[in-house]
Amino acid sequence: MVWLEIDEREKSSNNGFGGSVVNGGLVYPVMTEQQIEILRHQIVAYTIICDQLVDMYKSFVAQQDFLGLEHCDPLMASRAHNISSRQRWAPTHAQLQILENLFVQGSGMPTKQKIKEITNELAQHGLVIESNVYNWFQNRRARSKKKKRSASQQSNPESEAYTLKEKKGQVVLSE
Repeated sequence: MVWLEIDEREKSSNNGFGGSVVNGGLVYPVMTEQQIEILRHQIVAYTIICDQLVDMYKSFVAQQDFLGLEHCDPLMASRAHNISSRQRWAPTHAQLQILENLFVQGSGMPTKQKIKEITNELAQHGLVIESNVYNWFQNRRARSKKKKRSASQQSNPESEAYTLKEKKGQVVLSE
């Protein structure tokens, strides 16, 4: 049984909990032997569960490495901010400069291997994953095409002008 020793002030206010006098001090039982044994079993069970979770995590990471998938190590998240699936990637200025230079130099979408290389290079300047790099190139290409289209429309405004025509009694838009 685990006992709790009570100081002199509390000895006078014995609230009827049946304390015992040991070595001149009043002590009260906190846990019975049965409760202590149950607590020991629970601690052992939680230890086993924790060990199994660690093994599962190691297996998961090893499987991702084998498949060549990127993963964020939650144990490393304390040192670097982890990008979750709901958070947006905010590239650093250095990362943006590298990406813009590569976009201007390159032609089209980079290969998977090239994206891995770019990701490793960008990782020196901040947290980034391969899908961020892939999406950045897709978005940058789309912005570039849109910019070219709008520039050509401004130089030749009549090419995209719409006119109203009457067709079978209805007014329709046509180019």
